[in-house]
Amino acid sequence: MKELDTKEAGRFAIAAVLDAQRRNTNNKSLYTPEQIRKALSVRDLLDTAFSYRSLYINYRKKFIAVKVEGARAKDSMSKQIIELFEQLGYGVVSTQQGIIVRLDSAAV
Repeated sequence: MKELDTKEAGRFAIAAVLDAQRRNTNNKSLYTPEQIRKALSVRDLLDTAFSYRSLYINYRKKFIAVKVEGARAKDSMSKQIIELFEQLGYGVVSTQQGIIVRLDSAAV
């Protein structure tokens, strides 16, 4: 699992959230229903394996990111699920905020 060093948006957080929501809505149309179903499956597996503060899907131009903020493993199954995602070719990144699973458009 890769580690990222991220920083808070500070006073620009509201503008960043609104921009992310707009881009997310626009980019969702770039993906097929099958690709969206795969992202939903990843979200459901993460929901089963982790307790968290928030869990959501971001549709980007070149990949879909499933983000788990404040992730805490429930049991040993969480490690197995992360390993499964890595075997499937999904990028798994750990940040200070939580875990991000990236489904590249080519891999999805």
